[in-house]
Amino acid sequence: MTTTQNEEETRRLAYKMGKSLEKEKIMYLTGDLGSGKTAFTKGLAEYFEIDHFTIKSPTYTYIRKHKTKNGDNFYHIDLYRIEEVDELLFQEINELFENEKNIVVIEWADRFIIKPHDGIDVRFKYIDENTREITINE
Repeated sequence: MTTTQNEEETRRLAYKMGKSLEKEKIMYLTGDLGSGKTAFTKGLAEYFEIDHFTIKSPTYTYIRKHKTKNGDNFYHIDLYRIEEVDELLFQEINELFENEKNIVVIEWADRFIIKPHDGIDVRFKYIDENTREITINE
């Protein structure tokens, strides 16, 4: 478990985790609203030389695609607006895992009844306005 004191620390922690994501390719993020999931995703994007300003929590688009420094696809999926992943969305996300050139980061991954694939689990806990507890299970 790691504690961060601000968004910048959360992004720096994620940046350091980027190397792990090069190998594993899938990261599941869970935690309460405002607990740091999007800030963490921005740090991962920075590692892959994607402008962190392009990483946003999708309003109605669940899946956003970005290109990494080496030409891989970085998929940012945000499931906040749905209560449970239906079969169609499950299949769409599962297809992303089949391409070795895809890196997939899923916010609100607890919306899955069953995770479609193994990956790195990161849990976020809101402590106070600045402090977050982040637990990483590789």
